[in-house]
Amino acid sequence: MMYRIALLLSGSLFIACNSSEYNDTKENLNDKTELIGTGPYADFNYNMGSELFNSAYYSAAKESFLKCIQNTEYQTFKEDAMYNLTIICFELKQEEEAYAWMDSLIRREYTWLDWFKNESHSFSQSTDYVKRLAAIELILKRVENPENCTFHYSELNHFKTAFQRAKSDWSSSASAFYAQYFSKSSSALYFYQKFKIQSSSQLFSLRVQEKEAYFESILPHLGEVENFEEEIRSYFNQFEKAYPAAIFPDIHYLMGCFNAGGTSSPYGILIGTEMHLKQPDSPLENLNNWERAVLKSTDNLPLIVLHELVHIQQNNGFTNLLGNAIYEGAADFVCNLIAGGHINEHIHSWVEENQKEKEIWKQFEIAMLQEDVSDWIGNADRAKGKPADLGYYVGYKICESYYLKSANKTKALEEIIQIENWEEFYLKSGYGKTF
Repeated sequence: MMYRIALLLSGSLFIACNSSEYNDTKENLNDKTELIGTGPYADFNYNMGSELFNSAYYSAAKESFLKCIQNTEYQTFKEDAMYNLTIICFELKQEEEAYAWMDSLIRREYTWLDWFKNESHSFSQSTDYVKRLAAIELILKRVENPENCTFHYSELNHFKTAFQRAKSDWSSSASAFYAQYFSKSSSALYFYQKFKIQSSSQLFSLRVQEKEAYFESILPHLGEVENFEEEIRSYFNQFEKAYPAAIFPDIHYLMGCFNAGGTSSPYGILIGTEMHLKQPDSPLENLNNWERAVLKSTDNLPLIVLHELVHIQQNNGFTNLLGNAIYEGAADFVCNLIAGGHINEHIHSWVEENQKEKEIWKQFEIAMLQEDVSDWIGNADRAKGKPADLGYYVGYKICESYYLKSANKTKALEEIIQIENWEEFYLKSGYGKTF
């Protein structure tokens, strides 16, 4: 027997502060807060179901997952509980109910439908199960067509509603952001909160309050991000022609508080929209140096989405500065091939105007096999007398050198996207050998 219990990727746990059940003081600790604190989700019933499931107490686990579905406000918890209930019902020989849950997830186009293909239980070879696997395969293949990806904007309106309620009384703003924004979350927002925002509604609301004036300046312009959908789709179509193996996930426009301009995830491309809505009159007084340096206008949106699309295709198994730089530089390089531009053109202009390429390479070469990337990537608040993120530049130049040396450009593009051995790729590129 083999089964997979639905657990989100590991990372720092956030605990939503919506009731006394989540109060972390010693006098209020109980079995619920303990299980919420030690489990994978901020949901008692889900974590209890997981613990019982892992110990093969299927009937008891089923009861807990059913309670989770009935009580949780989170789509992520609800759908993962439904998946686990499907497997439990198969194990309990409750075939009709198992298929009912499975069909519901297929209709919802559950993110992890491919897990059903790897399950091994008494029904996994049956005609009814195999028919459903065929339906799942058709859904999974849809991501191979760029026309099938969906742009999601609803989280922006949820944030706007939460912000307007919060600013009327900042002392109760945490409940406003929880009730109107995070508790309405898609799986994409749940992932973004857990891995990028990395805080409860309480801390998030305090951060937003500090930057209230900036958010006031951009909220009237939220609808402008929809104006770029046609341009982004045209880039996706060009990318599909250049790299037929590409997949095209959904794009989610979210609101954080300067947590990430864009990131790839199991749920698609996630865009931190607040970082791409800077207006000419946006007040920046309460922003730190890094935040001021990374703010962009909406014109940058198509390129950041295309950059993250390249990341969706890539292997990210790097362990040092060299791999990290090539990973990021490859996304910029491919972006430039497709769109004739990329998100770090200002860095390239500075290097070329100041004739710094050789100097930068010599400094990078010394550090490239080290794990520390802090002087080369994500250092906008520390770079003095030079642009931040020069690692992106070096990675780009390595990819460019590899591409220009290759007789077969189509194959070279595939190899750049599919790099697994970063050091071997760098050596084959020949970059830096003529300095």
